[in-house]
Amino acid sequence: MIADRVFISDADHCFGNLSVPIKDQGDYFKGAVRLREGCWIGINAVILPGVTVGKNAIVGANSVVRKNVPDFAVVSGNPAIIIRYINNKN
Repeated sequence: MIADRVFISDADHCFGNLSVPIKDQGDYFKGAVRLREGCWIGINAVILPGVTVGKNAIVGANSVVRKNVPDFAVVSGNPAIIIRYINNKN
């Protein structure tokens, strides 16, 4: 599930030439984003290039995900960190 206003990106801007404005330097593919079965991305979350969100993982609202999220993990924050794991007792 993906909520409203989620931003998922697989690219970034080039910025290596100091004499050219960043907007004129183009962009490049940085890494595929993978959303595994059953994951849930909360409203206004940002998923950055190269990240995998694991099976049945949850990304909290307004989170910025820079690193992979393990299966059954709940992450939140900026940058997103693991706040707990889902288990059969929930």
